[in-house]
Amino acid sequence: MTSSAGKAEDPQQPVLSAPEALAHWLLTYEAGGKKRPEELAAAGERVYLRLREHLAVLLGSAGFDALWARAMHLAQRKFSAGDDTTTTESFPTRASRAYGLHAAVTGHDSAVIQHNLVVAFASFISLLFTFIGAELGFRFIRQVWPELPPDAAASHADGVSDE
Repeated sequence: MTSSAGKAEDPQQPVLSAPEALAHWLLTYEAGGKKRPEELAAAGERVYLRLREHLAVLLGSAGFDALWARAMHLAQRKFSAGDDTTTTESFPTRASRAYGLHAAVTGHDSAVIQHNLVVAFASFISLLFTFIGAELGFRFIRQVWPELPPDAAASHADGVSDE
């Protein structure tokens, strides 16, 4: 099987959409390679706060909050609950308006937290791209994270798996 770029695809590795790849990159970057549940939760909170701080200028605070709330509503059905052996620790967020973010990380192990955060941010990025366009949305995200490689979304969207 080949991708749209003509590359051979590995059927074992899921192909990520551009918003998923971008969400994965943002979370990985903010986590700095750390994998403990509380570190991933803190990285998710940093991504949320940075997005809110910068995109509220464009969307307004109420607009950002409405887009975030809709994204979390859509993402919740894709959240993984993990198994019954997950940690029961709670990782409260300082971002009181981060509707749904707390539920994505509370009481889960690292793998589930990472999955849920990627799903949450991918949902938000998808709505943002729908609302203002992918090119403009990507430019705004690059302003927030100038370290983001220009082809970050494209390289992940062509079949790099979520590790």
